[in-house]
Amino acid sequence: MKRALEIWQRVASLPRAELSAPHNDWTEFIGPMARDDLERAVRALPRKQAAPLRAVVERADEMFRAKTLHNPRIDPSRPWWARRWWV
Repeated sequence: MKRALEIWQRVASLPRAELSAPHNDWTEFIGPMARDDLERAVRALPRKQAAPLRAVVERADEMFRAKTLHNPRIDPSRPWWARRWWV
């Protein structure tokens, strides 16, 4: 989980211009896959044990949301972080 958290934090902290680069594996594949792993970890842990991890993940989530927009064309059953446009 440490590596997944490092990746998600790195992607979330990228400048908006870097997030919007075309064919960007960090933001299109690597970051969302790391976020998937983090979500599974948070859900697998008991609530009290998950709280510190959830807090760190939520800070990165906020940065990521601030630099991206919702993409209504992507399947709504996918998690929110996989339904973002890089703007």
